Amino acid sequence: MFVKRGKRLITMAVVAVALPLSLPAVATAAAGPIELGVIPGTDDTSVTAVGDRGQLIGESCANSPHSHSCVAVKWDKAGRVTRLQPLPGGFAVAKAVNASGVIAGLSNSRAVLWSPDGAITELPAPPGGSASEANGISTTGVVVGTGSTSDGLRRGLRWDPAGNVSVLAAPPLAGHYSATAISRDGRFIAGQLQADDGSFRVLRWDATGAVTVFGPDGELSWFKELNASGEIVGRTTINDRYAAVKWTADGRMTELGWINSYATDVLALNGSGVSVGMGYVDSPNGSLYSPVRWAADGTMTSLSTTGTGGNAMDIDGQGRVVGIAGNAVLWDANGVRTDLGTLPGGGYSRAELIGLDGTIAGGAITAGGDWHAVYWPAR
Repeated sequence: MFVKRGKRLITMAVVAVALPLSLPAVATAAAGPIELGVIPGTDDTSVTAVGDRGQLIGESCANSPHSHSCVAVKWDKAGRVTRLQPLPGGFAVAKAVNASGVIAGLSNSRAVLWSPDGAITELPAPPGGSASEANGISTTGVVVGTGSTSDGLRRGLRWDPAGNVSVLAAPPLAGHYSATAISRDGRFIAGQLQADDGSFRVLRWDATGAVTVFGPDGELSWFKELNASGEIVGRTTINDRYAAVKWTADGRMTELGWINSYATDVLALNGSGVSVGMGYVDSPNGSLYSPVRWAADGTMTSLSTTGTGGNAMDIDGQGRVVGIAGNAVLWDANGVRTDLGTLPGGGYSRAELIGLDGTIAGGAITAGGDWHAVYWPAR
């Protein structure tokens, strides 16, 4: 691998805002969510990732006034839960799953994989290294993550499909860095740099291993999502406020527009370059967050809500958006909103993720007041 200094262009094209196409029409309410199983002895569950074929992984947690402990789990389409066994004597966290059902995560501060049958494999650390974790996995089985090397620094790691580990090229700024995501085809890896100068920057490695640094010099920038074209969305500080931004494949940074000068955040990006998130607006009761979709060229569309604010949390390849508008909702590609319902006796739900096949996952309050993972089958 070799280091390639990125252009780091910081001239921003602030997209003209046209508010607009906020479509109030609501489709027929969908059937309510399917409640996902809970490991005995735990109370709350949550989904951390949805695979391309609708695989669901997450955690099941026990809460008490003095402790909080979780176990890694996966669920089948009937909602049945299976614990992902940790390395001997330890804990585990499931972070990502690919189309084949291979799960990446960590156990006992070591990067691990679980095969579809649940068998766990520890991934090797770099020479002289110790703690590691796996954060993403491609369709081809390439895994990315973070680990400590012999010099004590955290660095981005890559494991090939055979499990061989390599340290990703260091950026030209000194500091700790991590690899947090990989594109489905494995061509691009994205991550985060915590630089010694106090700044936070976004990183991208291409298929040759070259690293590019994104984000204004001396500012705080955070990675949110990467697509197969090498585009990245995230958040940075502009004029002392947080702003949603998009970095194009050639490194240009564009601020994603909003209707005022308040903070914005982008949470997801699809393969066509369309992104979603939220921005703050004024209301008689104070500031509310409001869901928004940005087209590939940055044009903004405000998504319809029930009048109580909302948030757009994920988007699929067909342009369908999931999030919150009172409860869990789905906006179709035309902006028409469908209420996804709640658990019986619950009263609140949230849609957080949508898979490539249209499977939606999130959480909901149960009749007993616990927070349980739920899903809605592909539509």
